[in-house]
Amino acid sequence: MMRRSRLLAATSFAAAVSLALVASGAAAGAPASGRKIVINTLFSIYDFPGLDTTLIKRGKEFEKAHPQYEVNVKFAYYQRLPEDVEKAALAGETPAIASYNISGTQYALDTLDQNGKPAFTSVNKAIAGRKKILGEPVVVDDLVPAGRRYYSRSGDLFALPLSLSTLQLYVNKTLLDKAGVKTVPRTYAEMSAACAALKKVPGGPKSCMALANEGKLYMQALAQQGVNFANNDNGRSGRATTVALNSPALVDYATWWQQMHRDGNFLYSGQMEDWGGTFGAFASQEVAFTVTSSFAINYGVDAAKAANFEFVVAPSPAKQVPYAGAWLGGEGMYLAAGLDDATRDGALAFMQFVDNPKNGAEWHRAYGSSPVTNGAYKELKAEGYYKDHPQHLATVEQINATTAVPGGQSPLVGGFAGIQQALMRAVDDILEKNANPWQRLTRADSIAQELLTDYNDHCVGPGLRPTTCFLLDS
Repeated sequence: MMRRSRLLAATSFAAAVSLALVASGAAAGAPASGRKIVINTLFSIYDFPGLDTTLIKRGKEFEKAHPQYEVNVKFAYYQRLPEDVEKAALAGETPAIASYNISGTQYALDTLDQNGKPAFTSVNKAIAGRKKILGEPVVVDDLVPAGRRYYSRSGDLFALPLSLSTLQLYVNKTLLDKAGVKTVPRTYAEMSAACAALKKVPGGPKSCMALANEGKLYMQALAQQGVNFANNDNGRSGRATTVALNSPALVDYATWWQQMHRDGNFLYSGQMEDWGGTFGAFASQEVAFTVTSSFAINYGVDAAKAANFEFVVAPSPAKQVPYAGAWLGGEGMYLAAGLDDATRDGALAFMQFVDNPKNGAEWHRAYGSSPVTNGAYKELKAEGYYKDHPQHLATVEQINATTAVPGGQSPLVGGFAGIQQALMRAVDDILEKNANPWQRLTRADSIAQELLTDYNDHCVGPGLRPTTCFLLDS
């Protein structure tokens, strides 16, 4: 009885929270006679500008083209959004469209409504083979393959990518030229050789490279080699139930980091997820290399201009080339299940409208996302964007070079934030305490397995789930 009381209280609270998602008192179902059809959306918001104003603008434009609809564009901080959507879903008010950060993909797939059914439905099945919806061209067949593969399970597109990014090598080409390094390194061995050459430059950089101790870099290393991080094809042919933090590929990557650190070539701040510190070291020319998100390319361009050095963007180094895949960042748009036909088609049409070539090109300019459709890429190319911004072309090329092997796609894993924290703590010990890479990663693997098992046991199923079930990496 006490459990039922808590659930009823939680559901009542969720109903109150969900009111923020409902515009003008209109329900998500069919509107009353003479009223507009409301499309409630909840998009992730981040700590950088441009995203919110662009999406609000898209909503107004869609309303003008489709006056029978009202697009209620709302936002939640990306780390809070999964739990906010769950509370709304339990109250019967799932947003028609919700955009989850890519790290929350499994949380979106596991979110259930008040009847214990999936809160979101297949985008493919809702489109049902149509080429246009409310006159808006359907873009799913024009998605870049890497984006389509990530948001698919068993060939079914469960969400539509809104933004795409990957991890890239930022290069101070001026320092490389001084060291006589003629080509940008692509492999661990080439990077080690470039660092050895940089050490001989009089008055050269403090160190060679600064990399953030962050889980995304390890996922990138695995994807580049096509190595699965989790079972069941990285969680794509079935729910992931095991992970491998001590795979030979990860041990090899951590061993390379450790050796670079021992040799004085790896500038490590001692802080996990120190994106700001590593970028700062690159911007101030303390190092010649860093690896960071393609979203930050414009910041790299500005830093290079301020410090007067040539800035080049290239694929992050891997054990070997060609690469099998790449870690993907960004977010995807999910379509609520159980919508009436008019609301469903309005939501689908708005999703296509946001991703159409013209709007996709503007989204890149405002937000830095790599194009999610071939049409957006062609739009940017036709206007000469890549001629003026060649660094962004490197992102397109790296994403397009990925293959269809399961290990080349980022894994779908529950409890991923905690799992990556276990991995980062292990790497910290490998760098700072000179821990044996295999032994320390094996210990981390045991911790990660417990975290994944706990998620699958306690975060999958009906009812309000605890906040710990929605933790996202920062």
